[in-house]
Amino acid sequence: MSFIAQVTISIVIYFLVRFFYKNEKSLNIAVAIGCLSYILIYLLTYEFISILPTIHFMVTGLSLLFIFVAYNEIIFLERKVKKIKEGELLSLESFSVEKYYKVVFKLLGIGLFFLSLALLSGLSLQTVFSSNLILKAIFTFLAWIIYLVVVVGIKYFNFPIKYATRSLFISMWAVLGAYYMNTYLVDS
Repeated sequence: MSFIAQVTISIVIYFLVRFFYKNEKSLNIAVAIGCLSYILIYLLTYEFISILPTIHFMVTGLSLLFIFVAYNEIIFLERKVKKIKEGELLSLESFSVEKYYKVVFKLLGIGLFFLSLALLSGLSLQTVFSSNLILKAIFTFLAWIIYLVVVVGIKYFNFPIKYATRSLFISMWAVLGAYYMNTYLVDS
C-alpha cells in the first residue's frame, strides 16, 4: 500500500467518525482516531521498520492529515457562518465562530509542527544537502515566520482570528505545494 493511500484511508476514517459521531468532542475524537489509524496502517503495512524513515513518513503523513482536517473544518466553519448570515439561527446550538477559528488555527499550527518534523527527519536521512532539501528548509522557515507573525498579530495587535486563520491556511497549502512542486521539478 502506498504512502498516499495510507494517508487517504486515515482521512476517510476521520471524515466517517466526524460525520457519524455528532458530539461536542467529535473533532478531538475524529482527529485522534484518524491519527491512530494512520500510524497503525503504516506499521502494519511495512514489516521491516527502521527508525528514521518510519519517523519521517509518520510525521509527513500526520502533517498531511492535519492540513486536510483543517481544510474540512474551515469548510464546515464557513458553512456555519453563511447560515448565520442568512438568519438560520435555529439549527445552531451554542456555536462560537471565534472559538472555532481558534481551533482551526491550532490545527494548522500542529500541521506546521509535523511538517517541520518531517523536514528535520528528512534532513537527517540525507548525507548530502541537495537543492531540494535546501528549498524545503526555506519554505518551512517561511511558513514558521508567517505563523509567528500571525500569532504576534493576534496577541498584541488585535489581528482578527478569522483573517489570521485564512491567511495561515493559504500559506500552509502554498508550503505543501512548494514541497511537492520542488520535488517534481528537481527530480525531472
